Amino acid sequence: MTKHTQFSDLCVAFLELNKTIRGGGLLPYYHRRKGDTMARIPSGMRKKENGLFEKRFTVNGKRYSAYGHTVKECTDNETEIREAIKAGLYSSNKNITLDAYFDEWEKSRIGVVKNSSINETRSKYDNHIKPALGKTKIQKIEKRAVLKLQRELSQKLCASTTNSVLIILKSVLNEAVRDEIIIKNPAAGVKPLRTDDRPKATETIHRALTREEQQIFMKEAQKEWLYEFFCFSLCTGMRINEINALKWSDIDYINNMIHVTKTISRKKGGGIEETSPKSQTSKRDIPMNDTIKKILQMQKDKITLVYGDIFVKKISNPIFIGSRGTTAVSSHSVGYSIDNVLKRLRQQGIEIERFTHHAFRDTFATRHIEEGGNMQTLKKILGHSSLAMTADLYAHVLPDTKQQEMNQIESAFIGVAVL
Repeated sequence: MTKHTQFSDLCVAFLELNKTIRGGGLLPYYHRRKGDTMARIPSGMRKKENGLFEKRFTVNGKRYSAYGHTVKECTDNETEIREAIKAGLYSSNKNITLDAYFDEWEKSRIGVVKNSSINETRSKYDNHIKPALGKTKIQKIEKRAVLKLQRELSQKLCASTTNSVLIILKSVLNEAVRDEIIIKNPAAGVKPLRTDDRPKATETIHRALTREEQQIFMKEAQKEWLYEFFCFSLCTGMRINEINALKWSDIDYINNMIHVTKTISRKKGGGIEETSPKSQTSKRDIPMNDTIKKILQMQKDKITLVYGDIFVKKISNPIFIGSRGTTAVSSHSVGYSIDNVLKRLRQQGIEIERFTHHAFRDTFATRHIEEGGNMQTLKKILGHSSLAMTADLYAHVLPDTKQQEMNQIESAFIGVAVL
């Protein structure tokens, strides 16, 4: 028998052995994930729909689960749980409180959803769910406790916010059902509060500056450090944190385009980070006109004059920075600067209703429609997810055109009514 034959026989024997005992978890097996190279997933471990790996195991007749974004992380977490159980420091699923389980659920979402979403969820949990149910064992939470929480929240929060808090609780308890901690979600049968009294988008008039207000404000705003920031906002309709995320590399002078691919979000505990935009349609290209190019050149000249060319030479640097050389313009600074301009105008006897940065976006949309711009084009420039959203928000802009357009179509019906 040759060495080659011996090796082949050994391989066949190994494969047969693996088939026999793999189901018992003695040897790892392989799954090929779509788009991946061969991935090694140990027996007893699975990959969930949210991308996390889960390993279920039993200790002293009790079932436990460990999670991780990778096979190694999941295995390490399993080891950590086993050690905690051995030391008597781990709460069994039957005894786990909502607080403890929420912490585990939150960890499973890291890397799956945006950090800003995780921070917002944590804030709502800490403020509204934790005080009422945090110390309660999940198996002890009943539907009436959820209804009581809903009633208490509805007395101090609007219906939509109350519903959003209950959605978080339902999501956590749904995961507890999947982990076989509870058989049924006690929050599943709790109906959301009606929000009929909340103004619809078509009934809510966004605050846009009139042409006169726009002219007066922008003239006075020339004294502000953020003047170019205001000009750019007004002429592009971009969101404040989309502008903050812009780098010189996002300005395409060859194709006359601004590439909007990122946004800035605030991290829990302070600081900022770049994240993907709020929706897929928020990733977009905005055409540049000569005015926008002029604003960018003004910004480049100002930064170079104050700080030298260190901020503009490197294309990975942000376009707009704070007056102290910070790498982002905070929403607080923007609001403070707007209020400063309005205050100076009041001292001159000119009263303009207070507004926020979002008014620049609304003003851009309003001017676009007033100048005969197409609604579908506006949707793409603003990065709205649907044409209906754009129409609902800005259909009010030209109420006088209804009469004008009825007069225009009148010629098509000449002779219909002859006296």
